[in-house]
Amino acid sequence: MGRPLKLAETVDGNLKVPSANTSGTIGNTALSGSTQIQFTGYVTGGSANTGYASKQTGSKTFKVTTSDGTEDLLLTAVASGSLAAGQCQLTATDSAGGTYYVSKITSRYVTLVPNDGTQWSSGQKALWVASGPSLNTSVSIPMA
Repeated sequence: MGRPLKLAETVDGNLKVPSANTSGTIGNTALSGSTQIQFTGYVTGGSANTGYASKQTGSKTFKVTTSDGTEDLLLTAVASGSLAAGQCQLTATDSAGGTYYVSKITSRYVTLVPNDGTQWSSGQKALWVASGPSLNTSVSIPMA
């Protein structure tokens, strides 16, 4: 599965993460203390909504909570409007503002499928950051 994403721990209702990784963890985005990765998920019986992952359950599956509930969802490289029940997605942005759909995410890298971005080809990996992506080096992913 590669290196899974870190799960933010909570202490007294605040997120606590190691100082070396103060952003880019998964966990409840409503808690204060750290920046969390923001997914768009389609929970069965609902629709595509912004949410958060509380656990990585496989190399491409996450337990995602949205306003429609919580479910194990498969990370899928499509636009949020094209999600089907049981799927979630992340969109990455390069240094020129081009966008990509994420087909896989690990603790440091994402595998990309271009939407309108041109810095990476389909299937290429890039370092992911919370903000300030670098030309041909990294992409940013949405945080809450």
